[in-house]
Amino acid sequence: MNRIRAARQAQGWTQNELAHRANVSPRTIHAVEKGRPCRQATKRHILNALGVPWELREEYFVGARSVRRFAVREARSA
Repeated sequence: MNRIRAARQAQGWTQNELAHRANVSPRTIHAVEKGRPCRQATKRHILNALGVPWELREEYFVGARSVRRFAVREARSA
């Protein structure tokens, strides 16, 4: 199970309640719980609302996807 969803449910909150407390949209909470990436500021808002320390962010959010270097080079040479 997604750690954000588990933390939200442990608080007894709906997605809408977490969204309100984190000052983000319910759609953002839904996307995060589905494992989609989000901005660092969004992560900070959600973790603060849940009372989770920033240092534990990697345990709660999907890691950043790496950019393939050759794709970047091809785009620059075009």
